[in-house]
Amino acid sequence: MKNRLFRFVILLIASTCFQNVYSSEKNDKILFRTQIDSYYCNQKLEYSVLDDVLHKENSRLEWEADYLFKLGVSGDLQIKNLDIFCSASFPLPLECGKMYDSDWRTAGIKTNLSKSDLFINSGIDAVLGIKYSFEISRNWDLATANKDFHFNISPLVNITNSFIKLEAKNTIGWCGDRGHTHLDRDYSWDSEYAKKVKKYGIDLTNNITTIFCGVEFSALVKDIQVNAGFLISPYTYILSIDHHLNKEEGTFYQLVQRAYFKTMELYAAAGYSINKRNQLSLSVDYSFCPTINGDFYYGWFQIENIQADETSRFSFSKFSLSLSWQIIF
Repeated sequence: MKNRLFRFVILLIASTCFQNVYSSEKNDKILFRTQIDSYYCNQKLEYSVLDDVLHKENSRLEWEADYLFKLGVSGDLQIKNLDIFCSASFPLPLECGKMYDSDWRTAGIKTNLSKSDLFINSGIDAVLGIKYSFEISRNWDLATANKDFHFNISPLVNITNSFIKLEAKNTIGWCGDRGHTHLDRDYSWDSEYAKKVKKYGIDLTNNITTIFCGVEFSALVKDIQVNAGFLISPYTYILSIDHHLNKEEGTFYQLVQRAYFKTMELYAAAGYSINKRNQLSLSVDYSFCPTINGDFYYGWFQIENIQADETSRFSFSKFSLSLSWQIIF
């Protein structure tokens, strides 16, 4: 835990080194802001394959990225009450958690379990959105008495794309299926008959594209600004490419899901204006999608792409904590 905290502090210090101040005076109608962000994320991706005949789960992969560290940049252009914003963040290629692979060769019995060290290969999270702010506080007695107080409600729409490539390495497995034990039946992975084996790893390419609609609430009191928002997605598209490695090219599987009004996001932020040009802020964000069903394919994209009889299931959740240094132009 101390090492993770140390990395996050180093990222924050690195991000503040990029601060810059523009020399012109602020325009009351047009405002441009940019910021450098440091992120700590906890992310979990889970997918499984169901037998459509027996309606039983026969395979499950759990990618638990317990500590993702990211650096990012974001900016927004504000014209009166209209705000156009965008951001991009990139994970650092480090070890980030564990991956668990489970198989049920016999209905009701988990015969195989393997555990791997999880590493980030590459990735990017990108957001592009627009919002319009209504100042509710202008008719409040508190706002009239205190000119430094403002409260806004802002409907917003954005599109996000989250792309990540993960590698599961140093894989150790416990196999109780008859193919490994050479017995006349399957046994549980934790039985005395199960064999401990060393396996090849698994690579995962995951891409989640989401359209969000929601509302944001913001309050400004002198030099302190607080924001909170709720978003729901009318449409989410998820593509996962699962590459099981072996001595040759390995085996590829594809999972495709489409979700309607399933994915949600909650966030909150607090910022302190150091001066007219610089603001330091802390934000938390939680997004999730419950288990959804989709298609399951063998093959790599459209090359030898064969749809299987099984159904795939997918779910994800992500918690992010970020520190940002904002520069106002």
